[in-house]
Amino acid sequence: MPGDKAAGPAATSLESLVREADRQLSICNACRYCEGYCAVFPALERRSFLSAADVSQLANLCHDCRACFDACMYTPPHEFGLNVPRILAEVRVENYDRYLWPHWAGRLLRGWRGVALGVPLITVVLALIAMANAGPAGLIAGPHGPASPYAILPYPVLLAVVAVPFIFACTVMTVGALRYWADAGGAPSGLWPGAVARALAYSATLRYLSGGRGGCFYPRDDQPSGTRRYLHALVAYGFGLCVASTVSAAAAQDLLGSPPPYPLLSVPVMTGTVGGAAMVTGCSALLWMKAGSSRVTSTETMIAKDYALLVSLDLLALSGLGVLLARTTPAFGLLLLLHLVSIAAAFISAPYSKFVHVSYRFLALVRDNLEAGMRVRRGDRAARS
Repeated sequence: MPGDKAAGPAATSLESLVREADRQLSICNACRYCEGYCAVFPALERRSFLSAADVSQLANLCHDCRACFDACMYTPPHEFGLNVPRILAEVRVENYDRYLWPHWAGRLLRGWRGVALGVPLITVVLALIAMANAGPAGLIAGPHGPASPYAILPYPVLLAVVAVPFIFACTVMTVGALRYWADAGGAPSGLWPGAVARALAYSATLRYLSGGRGGCFYPRDDQPSGTRRYLHALVAYGFGLCVASTVSAAAAQDLLGSPPPYPLLSVPVMTGTVGGAAMVTGCSALLWMKAGSSRVTSTETMIAKDYALLVSLDLLALSGLGVLLARTTPAFGLLLLLHLVSIAAAFISAPYSKFVHVSYRFLALVRDNLEAGMRVRRGDRAARS
């Protein structure tokens, strides 16, 4: 694998993770060579000792750019054995598991098991409903023009397939985020509008994937590149455009009385096409990079979660583009079913996959901006006195 630095011993329990993170980050706090690389090290400087809540905050504030590992003079084979990206990745994995809700669903749906259990069941149910609605031949009958999805499935079924998994995912992720926030110490005092605005700006620009302005050390541990940041932006903004496509289609139908299918130059089709293409490009390229990336600074569990998320998003976008391309062909009905199954599976599994990092990382950014603002205000008061 790229790079020649060996990984340190893996920790398993929360207590051992906190102890190991405290050991490594205490050395970092004494060194401070990486202070300007990202938000983690200034946040570390504000802490004289590290609790489990502090370690979780720093782990979720980390964007895994790995620049600190490349710059560090105390990585293996040095006796200090520092590997900050890896230990923080282990803490994030522990967070994802600890805040799962409900726990029985987390154990059932974690990893690929959710896909293996849910996809066949959803596929069979939708296929039976489609055949009852359109007839067995209706799934493969070639339309004379752009096809309406309601010729395959009734509107209430289509709405339920998208809305129920979406509401489920939002509910589970919200509960997990609230539990994480409470464990991290609740709401610190401060200027919330400014902190939230900065967190939104940092998230929108992927500020901390710049690796100290030189780019992420990914897929190689010894060579910076900005490619990962741009590909993440493609996936994120592509997903946003796909959501905009769905919302605009709902508005056109329910508010303007214009049901599908929509022309190629309509807002739903254009945003969905551009968003889907961006997601396919970003996810496919990130999967290719992941296959050749160094395992030194990550863990097998996190790598598996990365793969699961990228594959599910890639299939979601590919099937959506397939529906558009096939809407005047006999393949429309089958591809529509495939796309709906991929939507349901992606949303149901999202709270138990790497997708949850979106909420945890955003909350960590908000808290970090609140903490930084409090320190600035205390410094101003001290200067005036």
